[in-house]
Amino acid sequence: MDYRKSSDILKAVAHPARMEIIDRLQRNGCNVSLIQKKLELPQSTISQHLKILKNAGIISSRRDGTRVCYKIEIPEIRRIIRMLKKV
Repeated sequence: MDYRKSSDILKAVAHPARMEIIDRLQRNGCNVSLIQKKLELPQSTISQHLKILKNAGIISSRRDGTRVCYKIEIPEIRRIIRMLKKV
């Protein structure tokens, strides 16, 4: 087990907005516009959170025409978010 990598992943997730972004990505696919509306945060703030998640390897992105689609790369993160929602 790589404790440093695990710690970096947990640090990246340890923010309410990022937890909600992950939760919404697993429910709504790559629809970042919908996530932005639900979180009621500026687009620039959402972009910063997405960058942190991407740098931690939790999500990846791909360009689809004029929009960027994000997907979860660490399947286990879904279970972590579900588990934390129960707390």
